[in-house]
Parts: sequence; structure tokens; C-alpha cells
Amino acid sequence: MQTPDGVWRVEVVRRRNGRWYRIVHGEDVIDWLSIAAVERILDEAGVDRRTLTDAGPAA
Repeated sequence: MQTPDGVWRVEVVRRRNGRWYRIVHGEDVIDWLSIAAVERILDEAGVDRRTLTDAGPAA
């Protein structure tokens, strides 16, 4: 998922039986996050999570 302007991207990473989240913001990547951590980071950055849209697979 990503913001309409593509500045913030949230990716789901799946490996074997595990799943975690990654935030990509410009050159910054924050990895190994829970969904609660993703929500907290986006909220603190002022990102309206309701505007996130499906972005398809990362390029």
C-alpha cells in the first residue's frame, strides 16, 4: 500500500511462516515492523492511513 503521492509505502514481507511489515520513505527503509508499529510511525508522521491505496508489488 502507498500514499496517493507515493511518498510513503507499506509492504508486507512473508518468509516461510513469518510475516512482518516494512515502511519505505524515500531512501529510508524501516523493516521488521508489527502492524501496530506501522500505524504508530505513520500517525506520528501525519500520514492519514485512510488514504493508503493498493500499490501492487514493489518494483
